[in-house]
Amino acid sequence: MMVTECVLLYNPASAAGKSKKHMMLATEYLDDLGVSCEMIESQHPAHLIEMARWRAGDGIPLIACGGDGTCNEVLNGVLQSGKKTPVGFIPMGSGNDIPGALGIRPDIKRACEIIAKGTTGMADIGMATTGEGNQRFFLGIGSQGFDAAVTRKTNEGKKRFKGTWNYIMAVLKTIFKFKKREIRLRLDGEEREGRFNLVAVGNGPSYGGWMYMCPGAKIDDGLFHVTIIENLSTFKLLANFSKMYKKKHLDLPEIHDFTAKTIEIEMVDPGDEPYLAQVDGEMIGTLPVRYEVLPAAHEFIMPPTDEVLDAFKEKYARAIARGKIPCFD
Repeated sequence: MMVTECVLLYNPASAAGKSKKHMMLATEYLDDLGVSCEMIESQHPAHLIEMARWRAGDGIPLIACGGDGTCNEVLNGVLQSGKKTPVGFIPMGSGNDIPGALGIRPDIKRACEIIAKGTTGMADIGMATTGEGNQRFFLGIGSQGFDAAVTRKTNEGKKRFKGTWNYIMAVLKTIFKFKKREIRLRLDGEEREGRFNLVAVGNGPSYGGWMYMCPGAKIDDGLFHVTIIENLSTFKLLANFSKMYKKKHLDLPEIHDFTAKTIEIEMVDPGDEPYLAQVDGEMIGTLPVRYEVLPAAHEFIMPPTDEVLDAFKEKYARAIARGKIPCFD
């Protein structure tokens, strides 16, 4: 279907305050493509959840414009509404991994072209439920432990840098203070215990600005791809940190990967300070958390092919051909 009208929901604080300039570009591109737009600006945290839930009943495509936080708010608002309104994304943030899970590159003009063309597809959705019964939907990765602590540090700071650098700075501020603890997992009922640095539950493959923690994750296979880092030393983590950008970290003996449809995660010792948990860069509390995949749960506007994967394969074509970098088609 060709899209002729849409509602753009955006956060003016996204991309270190540059989103208003980005919005001007997006509306110009969409106007040139024959798409009329209404704009809704976020006024406070979780405001776009309310606005998306309210506007989902109109049947007009809702487009989240911003970073991963904005995308997650719009996603949750639409799913909470129970309506089948298509959702699209225009990446404008310091991290754009949620649009990336749908194959949308961080290119505003190209994202507008994708919206105007209106090609849609169904995608799996992750649902996280905390011990208090709070639920949050996500398209990318839900995680607990070290990376959730980094996410909190990232969210608390001012995002002064471009792309993944905000996340890297938060890693450096967190890594020497973080204490590993014993946690228990149940993956489709099969139990594991260990001293894990983190457990990442991937519906999509990346977070933190193209860090492929769950490189095999796909939004259309009905499964979570779970990456566990077990008792990895601080210095070995730092030494191998860059491997995530090239999907090469799974060869480390301390890193394990699994697939599952449901995952339950809790502390082994209730007296330990519980690990923090986050989904799509949004803090949801602490362990315990239960994750469930919802297959083909919603319709999204997306490119006909995964343009993010295509760009990765083009960038690392030589290394992939030599078998030095896995592709995860």
